Amino acid sequence: MKFFRHLLGITKLDKEKNQCIRQKRGSQNIVKEIKQYQKKWLQHVQRMDTNRLPKVATTCTEDGHKQTTKTSTTI
Repeated sequence: MKFFRHLLGITKLDKEKNQCIRQKRGSQNIVKEIKQYQKKWLQHVQRMDTNRLPKVATTCTEDGHKQTTKTSTTI
């Protein structure tokens, strides 16, 4: 519900019931909609300049180093 509240601009202070939020949004498959939102965001980040923080964050590994691609040379 937090995802839909954010999309609709509804806060917890508005005291809207989850059922009312689902009706306003008109969506039954929440997981599918969240996946589409994430895919759209990733495409947006991939179009960014390489020095932008979200782009840098997607290219780093868990230990904080950038991912490197190893090229194999065949002789």
